Amino acid sequence: MLGEDTLTDTEEQLGSEYELIPDTLQDNLVAALTAIPGRFAKSIGGKVRAFGPWLIRGGSSFRSIFLDPGPKASATYAKLRRELDALTTFQLLAVLITFTLFLILPLISVVAYSFTDPFTGLPSLIHFQNLFQDSSIWPWIYPEGGDQWYFFADTRTVIFGETDVTIQGWDFGSVINSIYTAILVTIFSVLLGVFLAFVVARYDFFGKSVIRTVLIFPILATPFVGAIGIKAFLGLNGIINNLFYDTLHIFPLQLQLKGLAALVFVQSLSFFSLVYLNAYSSFMSIDPSLEEQAENLGATGSKLFRSVTLPLAMPGIQAGAILTFILSIEDLGTPIVFREEANGQTTRTLAFQVFDSFSSGSLGIDPKGPAIGIILLIFALSGFLAIRKYAGVRSYESGTKGGQWNQRVRRLSNRTTVFLYVILIPLLFLALIPQISVIMLSVAGPWTTHSVLPTLWTLEHYSILTTYPSVTNSITLTLLYGAIATVIIVLLGTSAAYIIARRDIPGKTYFDLLVTSPIALPGIVIATGYFVLYYGTPFFPLDAPAFLIIMSYTVRKFPFTVRAAYAGLQSTPVVLEEASQNVGASKNQTFAKITMPLIGVSVLAGSLLSFVYSVSEVSTSLILGSLGPEQAPMTYWTKEVLESHSSSYTPANSAATLGVLMMAMQMTVITVTNKILGARSSAMTGI
Repeated sequence: MLGEDTLTDTEEQLGSEYELIPDTLQDNLVAALTAIPGRFAKSIGGKVRAFGPWLIRGGSSFRSIFLDPGPKASATYAKLRRELDALTTFQLLAVLITFTLFLILPLISVVAYSFTDPFTGLPSLIHFQNLFQDSSIWPWIYPEGGDQWYFFADTRTVIFGETDVTIQGWDFGSVINSIYTAILVTIFSVLLGVFLAFVVARYDFFGKSVIRTVLIFPILATPFVGAIGIKAFLGLNGIINNLFYDTLHIFPLQLQLKGLAALVFVQSLSFFSLVYLNAYSSFMSIDPSLEEQAENLGATGSKLFRSVTLPLAMPGIQAGAILTFILSIEDLGTPIVFREEANGQTTRTLAFQVFDSFSSGSLGIDPKGPAIGIILLIFALSGFLAIRKYAGVRSYESGTKGGQWNQRVRRLSNRTTVFLYVILIPLLFLALIPQISVIMLSVAGPWTTHSVLPTLWTLEHYSILTTYPSVTNSITLTLLYGAIATVIIVLLGTSAAYIIARRDIPGKTYFDLLVTSPIALPGIVIATGYFVLYYGTPFFPLDAPAFLIIMSYTVRKFPFTVRAAYAGLQSTPVVLEEASQNVGASKNQTFAKITMPLIGVSVLAGSLLSFVYSVSEVSTSLILGSLGPEQAPMTYWTKEVLESHSSSYTPANSAATLGVLMMAMQMTVITVTNKILGARSSAMTGI
């Protein structure tokens, strides 16, 4: 044990440095965060050293193929001749050409633009160098000619006022903000989604079918308006504060969420259904005999869940979690709604920075936009490859065969059912706040400062649907764009699913990867690629983005139909097609008269999902629509109405009416699709 003399000697040896040791939580936090770049560089160095031997082994394998390509080429050619008939060749080429023109080339153009010096036209890292010298993008700055790292951050979280308390996020710049926000959203979504999925999959209770349907509704993508509804519901003078602070006097202070804290809350309520759907599908596809064997060996209750049930369901849970992470990072609508709060914290997110880059630059776009898009693309591709690792095509095969056994479903007693509803009702109310608040806003009249509810209810706000030609025209155009895109998706998506399920062509795994990848690729990066590559060409004439809007919907929502059609093909015996050909029908006739009718219901479900997600597409609609407002879809005009300062209508309430219109359509379509797909609910997420 050190005595007082020892401590004094130590202090004298350390001298002035001893006094500089941080002694507050904030100082310690800043010191720890400042040290991250060095630790990160050391970690990357280790990975680079490990990468060398792997690269050498891969190079040796490639070299052997390059030096003697004959056998490999001959085997590939023979396999192609065996597998590709005229129909399959046409289907394959149609899909590949579409994805090359409207996915691969635009993404390559973003990469090329990001790594090109705008003055010399030569390859350069100047855009990324500028990016990481901007404290709004990256918190650790090492100035040119400097001798130390500088750390820029706002770590204030809870701010107390006289009568209110504000919760906001930590602000570390766009890159870190987007990452930690997405991590928190994923954690909350997994906890909520897995719990609800397990309850619905493993227990039978009164009202279960209603609960299962209601749990689908949070997945409704109502751009901007859902966030506006939550803002009105939980704001300083929102329903919650007016009820519990002003009326019931339960809250000691008014509570409000701002900035990144609000972003986490909104996204968690919007995305947990992705985890729920995939977890539910995984729980339903587990062979009951595996759990019964574990029970025979003594595993029961929580031990059975931890050691058997949860690991078996983990692929679906991980897939939903990773997709939630990706969609959180690329979300644009919510940051736009909360852009004015907490010193503009939500503007310092990756997606918003790309969107904001369209306001300046030599081509109408700030060069930092595509550079940030590359960062988004890296996150998305990494996440998507992780999804493929844990929940590839095999997960859909197991999901379609759940009917081969009787599921382990336990009937709850009346008392337990009541207890369950005590838990479920608050959770469902919380999950449905965006939808409830949007509907309330659309029919709300004047709202006094401390009133829990509006002083009157009115349908006056719905007049915007018919009064303003631009808004009315955008509704028609949205339905038209969605319908055309859905037709193309059905034709190409069914073809792609057929090739993946029924043909053993070389590179089929990569083909499957290609047609499924758009679900995880940031739409804002694809839209940036369209602008960089096609603006001013016949594909994208000045002020006429209609064609590329349709093609962006086609590519972005392609996976929903592909996965639903694939699920249908996996549950359809191939012997029926073989029997058709044995009695003289050609492959074309078999595909048209046997295969398509057998998978028609699955294709219908997938096409409905593709349509409903097309009409609510945000990022591509905003960027492409802003370059030709007369041809812009409803999503673009929802934002315009929301941000307008017109005295003839109330922006938030009028925008809510557009949200209600979209929600009504989505609720109908998703409810029908859920009935059709049943336990194959994971196909509803497109992964």
